[in-house]
Amino acid sequence: MRIQDEKLARWSGRILMLGSAVSFSTIGIFTEIVKLPLSDILFVRGIFGAAAIWVIARLLTKERITDRKSYTWPSLLVATLFTVGMVSLVAGYRIGAVANVAVVYATTPIIVAIFVKVFLREEQPTSLWYSGIGVAIGVAIMMWRDKNSSNYIAMLLAFLMSICVAGVIVVARNYKATPMLVASMIACVLSSVIAFPFMASIPNDLSSIATCALFGTVTLGLGRVFLIIGARRIPPGEAALIDVLDAPMTPVWSWLILGMRPTDQAIVGGSIVVICVMLGVAFAQGARALSDGDLANGD
Repeated sequence: MRIQDEKLARWSGRILMLGSAVSFSTIGIFTEIVKLPLSDILFVRGIFGAAAIWVIARLLTKERITDRKSYTWPSLLVATLFTVGMVSLVAGYRIGAVANVAVVYATTPIIVAIFVKVFLREEQPTSLWYSGIGVAIGVAIMMWRDKNSSNYIAMLLAFLMSICVAGVIVVARNYKATPMLVASMIACVLSSVIAFPFMASIPNDLSSIATCALFGTVTLGLGRVFLIIGARRIPPGEAALIDVLDAPMTPVWSWLILGMRPTDQAIVGGSIVVICVMLGVAFAQGARALSDGDLANGD
């Protein structure tokens, strides 16, 4: 019975992680169709994202914003990193090519491996480092002879998001009791607070406000909740592998729905990046499983 429960939990975790990837992959569409200034988007998105997370957290978890542990320094650090990351990524998608930003964000598992090695002193499988070399080659191809300076800035912002996510994972692994959903909700509120002083006026376009509200609910509410709950039910390597799927999905949705075809250069370089990351995580997961099996057998 216990084995069946574990299998059910793992499959539900995979479905939730896939739901997270699909939800988050819509960010490119939302940033293109909303015509409001960036500050307005961040303000409205943050409010509705926080509301969605609060409702879902109340229904599905025991995390409460009134708990004292929600305001310990690990939780506040996670909230700060989430805030910087989400502002950076939305700004990156707004000013740069969707495919370029999505692909750079896909390097997150490699950044996580580096952070875990440096800050937690945990050895990482060699496959991840080879994967990192492939990622660098893929990004170099994407940037080769690209004369659009906005794409460079956007890719740097996506890289900043990856660094923030890696920082969140390191903190979460060291402080497992950190209430991640509450920290995410605080981050949503902080992003709205940061955006508010830059707003010329309160948005009055109901259509744009509704789209921003949906933006926050889908990418922050559903996406963040699915990610946090799903990642707790499956091994970290498998979670990272599924989470990377939002990278190829993001430009595909933008291409199919908005007709925004990536350049040939972006397709080639991006494909190399995504394949290298997925292979790196998959081989790393296999290496860890083999190592755990050897330890279990006393080898």
